[in-house]
Amino acid sequence: MIDYVFGLSVRVLLTDEDNKILILKRSTDSKTNPGKWEFPGGKVDQGESFDQALIREVYEETKLKISLEHVVGISEQNLHLIRAVHIIMSGKIIEGNLTLSSEHEGYAWVFFENLDKYELADWLDVFVNNQETSESSESNDNNNQVTNTVKPWLKSIQGSMDKILKR
Repeated sequence: MIDYVFGLSVRVLLTDEDNKILILKRSTDSKTNPGKWEFPGGKVDQGESFDQALIREVYEETKLKISLEHVVGISEQNLHLIRAVHIIMSGKIIEGNLTLSSEHEGYAWVFFENLDKYELADWLDVFVNNQETSESSESNDNNNQVTNTVKPWLKSIQGSMDKILKR
């Protein structure tokens, strides 16, 4: 059995006025997930709160100042001896012009449902695939309408509630 050291990483799901999500393409010489797409964010330093770490990481990577809203999910990534736990929050841009650091070589604003067209970092791929919910044929039109209007990143919460309520 391999014992892992757990590390904490924080990510933000930033949306624009069209509800497109910001994703960043990691540099091809990156140690983890080279050339793959991810949400902005990174590691939490020792003694740092995770919300302050996320605000710092986003600024370092993009030069954007953000505010945070809610935790929208988690994902896990197994590295060589580290198991990274990614806390994913929603946020808003409050100031700045997007300027990438050397850690990333590209960015895109995409609709959540189009993320599968990008080669995603493994942890993000797991998160995205867990957001899909199946609509039951037993659901009434009102439930389907609610499902279709819920923001995609909140579907994980809906899925959890469905399991609790055994829908």
